[in-house]
Amino acid sequence: MPTERESLSAKVQASFQKLSSVATELNAVSDELGKCVTDLDAALKKLNLGVTTWLEIRSREDDQTGDYSSDYLGYAKVGGRWGIALSKTTGNRNYGPDTGPDEEWVFNDGPRELRLASIAKIPELLNKLGDEATAMAEDVRNKLGEAQEVAEAIKLVANESKGTRPAPKQTGGQK
Repeated sequence: MPTERESLSAKVQASFQKLSSVATELNAVSDELGKCVTDLDAALKKLNLGVTTWLEIRSREDDQTGDYSSDYLGYAKVGGRWGIALSKTTGNRNYGPDTGPDEEWVFNDGPRELRLASIAKIPELLNKLGDEATAMAEDVRNKLGEAQEVAEAIKLVANESKGTRPAPKQTGGQK
């Protein structure tokens, strides 16, 4: 009959062998998931959006202590690289405003559990990204006239300092 120590050793070995087998499978399917997001990142990179947006995946709050935690899926520049990203914010509502994310990761570097929780939100993120890119294009369009006016004023001053002054543009009905 095995001793208690031998029995413990056999249980640990069997558990570790099972864990090893599951880890291999888990890593393989996680890698496949990562490849899908990498393909999406490559497609988004070609658009050269330069627009950051975040979407809350889930949040938790303890009403008694004020402690909270929120997880986000986004499109942002993390570590100098634009792409699908994840972030986590934690804090306490009793101790002032949130100061931003505690941690940010490019998607494939984020915690596996957070990556899994965010997959279903990717279509919603793409819609939000489209909406924010549309709003940004409108903002740029609205600021374009101002920027052109400033550039024209600078050109005028620059030409005056060189001793050349172009004739002012004619506007309206006088000639």
